[in-house]
Formats: sequence, structure tokens, C-alpha cells
Amino acid sequence: MEKEDSDRTVYSIRDEYGEKSSITLDKFTADTLQKYLPNVHEWVQKTYSRVAKKKPELGRREKGDLVRALALREAAQQLQSHGEFDDF
Repeated sequence: MEKEDSDRTVYSIRDEYGEKSSITLDKFTADTLQKYLPNVHEWVQKTYSRVAKKKPELGRREKGDLVRALALREAAQQLQSHGEFDDF
């Protein structure tokens, strides 16, 4: 994980071709996942790999957008399951 600026967190990953790439998450999502998941970098990598396998027709940006949407959903679910955001 690399910090880009105060609004985003960048996670280094390997794409479906084994090439180095990165996924950027907004600070709220990244911080929430860091709080509740044991290894956010691993979660991001596994999620990207799953998206790439199930949706190979998507472009790189679209795959990243889907990973970001799934990350936000996971963060919301974590907050809700820990009683921190009951109305979500």
C-alpha cells in the first residue's frame, strides 16, 4: 500500500497478465477496510482477480471502477455489521 495524498490510498496489485498495476481507493473506504479487514491489500488483489476473471471484456478503468464499488460496499457492510452505521 502506498499513500498518494490525503484523499486517496493506492494499492499495488498484479493484473490478469501478471503486470504491476494499482488500484486507488478513496480515504473513507480505505480507512474503513483497514480497520476491519486483516489484510486490505490481499482483499483488493483477490477482488481485482475475481473481477478480471468474471468480466474479461471490461477495460482496465472499468475493472478498477468495479473494484472500487465493491470496496465501498464491503466498507459499508463492515460498518453496519459493527453497529457503526446502522442506517446504511
